[in-house]
Amino acid sequence: LGADKEVETLGGQREQAWEAASRIFQHLSASVSDYPGMKRSLQMREAVVTIPVQFNGRQRRDIRRAMEHAGIRLQTFIHEPFAALISHFYEKERKLDVLKGKRAIVFDWGGGTLDVCLVEVSKDGQHIYEVAHDGIEDRAGDEFDHNLMRHVKRKFTEENDLPADFEPHGNVPDRFWVATEDAKKDLSVDTRVRVSVPSFHHNDRQMLDLSESVERSEFESIILPELEAAEVCLKRVLGKARVTPGLVDHVLLVGGTSNIPAVKKMVEHLFGEKVSVAREPDAAISRGAAIVAAEGWEPFNVKDIGVKLSDDSFFTILSAETPLVPRESKGFTFLCTDPRTGAADFFFHERHVIGDGAFVPLKNAHLSVATDNGIRKFDGMDRIIANFVITEDATLRCIAQSSSTGKQSEIEITDIGIGLKLK
Repeated sequence: LGADKEVETLGGQREQAWEAASRIFQHLSASVSDYPGMKRSLQMREAVVTIPVQFNGRQRRDIRRAMEHAGIRLQTFIHEPFAALISHFYEKERKLDVLKGKRAIVFDWGGGTLDVCLVEVSKDGQHIYEVAHDGIEDRAGDEFDHNLMRHVKRKFTEENDLPADFEPHGNVPDRFWVATEDAKKDLSVDTRVRVSVPSFHHNDRQMLDLSESVERSEFESIILPELEAAEVCLKRVLGKARVTPGLVDHVLLVGGTSNIPAVKKMVEHLFGEKVSVAREPDAAISRGAAIVAAEGWEPFNVKDIGVKLSDDSFFTILSAETPLVPRESKGFTFLCTDPRTGAADFFFHERHVIGDGAFVPLKNAHLSVATDNGIRKFDGMDRIIANFVITEDATLRCIAQSSSTGKQSEIEITDIGIGLKLK
């Protein structure tokens, strides 16, 4: 999603990514209405949507656009690690009291990606916010399946004296993938499994069935590069947050890949007994979103956002803990025209970490407002009137205008750290 991406849909047709997402929302809505066993028909009128931590404002906008097209109102966004944490620790009466003043790492390893997020809960238990995050694409459950398939196929080809580039045909690859994925899951419980695919290959003499035994130790050896990459990712998150494993109170494993014993062992090597696997790790995120919807909790801005002034000081535009809900614009007046260029430049920054005096530039967050180079006698006196508004996509939009020429420029800051405020 985002950046006007197109995707290929069923039948080879191409459409905008948000349009494809809209079809998914329409299917979900229809499924709710037709759910068997319900005494009355239900309608999905609004929803809380979980998103990866790295989703920016453009991607959030596409999600909202897709929902509106499907007839669903967006109640709020919530980061997937927050949803998982809430699902695991929430109690109806005590809410998230057990996490007050605590730090937790959510290690979400599913079928497609690995997402690691360090989360902190305020001492009063009213705010949940991200401290640091990192992730890896294409090193997850699906890749484990493909690696195991290659390993099993290599065994089969060697035993049957087939060419190394041998590829099965027809519906065999699909049956092979299902059998291998089932074997991968079984290896989380058993130390040895058998991958069986009848009628795997037909040669001139006979039909050959695939039936290969796989030890858990073999599988762990196959996925060792992925485990090492995941460990490095965890250490990167700790480095970004400037904390050591000893300063983390809880580590929660989420996603189907977290069921693999070697994964838990690797994380326990860093954090010891603090590691827990989420209850029903495949459903934890959706359950957390349902809790947020029921409680009416809202997103807020995590870190101060502002502009760097000419004396290297920091002028705050959007303070930390400000609710990220649409509101009236807030205006500021700046005297910042550079006489060398006849333009006013805004360089937007954010606090490096909460409570830290350092600030760092935001990506793609530079706004330049042109003024009239011919009015040199008024150098330094041109006022720049800047209005800021929080959008419904949890972004910060700025429209800045020169008072002398009327020229204006606009920018939307999309990479805002989003926390969750508990009511």
